[in-house]
Amino acid sequence: MNEMNKLKYLSLPLILVLLIAVIYNIGFSNLYTALLSANPRYLIIAVVFQSAAILVRNLKWQIFVNGIKKTSFFSLLPMSLAGGFVDFITPGPQVGGGPLKAYFLSKRIKTDKATCLTTILVERITGVGVLLFFGICSMFFVLIFIQNVPLMLKILLEFVLFLIIGVPILGYILKVKYAGKSFKGKAIISRIYYFGPLSSLRNKFTTLQAFDEYITQKLSEFAQTFSDLAHDSKKVSVNIILAFVCWILTFASTYVLFSAFGLRVSFFAVMIVISLSIFLSYFLFLPGGAGVTELMMITLYHSFGIPSTIAASVALLDRLIFYMFAIGFGYLSLHYLNYKYGKY
Repeated sequence: MNEMNKLKYLSLPLILVLLIAVIYNIGFSNLYTALLSANPRYLIIAVVFQSAAILVRNLKWQIFVNGIKKTSFFSLLPMSLAGGFVDFITPGPQVGGGPLKAYFLSKRIKTDKATCLTTILVERITGVGVLLFFGICSMFFVLIFIQNVPLMLKILLEFVLFLIIGVPILGYILKVKYAGKSFKGKAIISRIYYFGPLSSLRNKFTTLQAFDEYITQKLSEFAQTFSDLAHDSKKVSVNIILAFVCWILTFASTYVLFSAFGLRVSFFAVMIVISLSIFLSYFLFLPGGAGVTELMMITLYHSFGIPSTIAASVALLDRLIFYMFAIGFGYLSLHYLNYKYGKY
């Protein structure tokens, strides 16, 4: 296990301890009493909104899949849920579920996995792009207008903002520096082919040239399909609109949870907290943002003047609904797909 992986798995217990410490400071009995007092009608409404967000996200994907081959909405839904499960258990910015969805989609529509993966990437770009918009706007708002933000959270916000601004600038500098210089793709392919543990690869491709031609062909197909889908302005425009609808439904799901405790809050404040908490969790490389997302939600709600007991209750219920879909329905969907199409 390398140092980065050690850091990931050591960070999770630390953050969970911090979350428990925050809840302990609030008072377990106070939190338990508050949770029991929640109006179940609003909890059901929150689940409905979250369900609607998942259905809209599936529709977003279907739009691009139909650009390859017409596919039914409900045949894609278990793939979306299973992909969400793998996204959750994979550290980082929710990318682990993509290959799994591509695998099962290729089985469904009888198309190669590289082509199927392009539909997932283009759809994901629109969703992450809208989250990036909400996240950056929320960061600026919190840093400029919210005075009582904890120092550690403020440092994290400034660091992420630095990355967002600095990485594109660095990329541009490197592009200018290495302009005209050849990319050593052949050398990388050669190292992969001759890598010791990959003997099965050499059994399938008897020569380096055959492997090189296969990779070149797949990359070419991937690039062409991605270009075709990304340049379909109608599909992209509808996807961006649906991405906004999806996030608004996610915000609404949390907003009604406050009503479950009889508290009226600003929808704008909920939008800031949710988008910022989810956006920041992408940079911490923890499975599903477990622990850190809840901690940031509680901290940010408290910064907006919301009582800590209600803040913790809403944050925990919000994430419980998320876990129900990501882990519960996602895990069941994965088993269903393995049964129907063969084990992934």
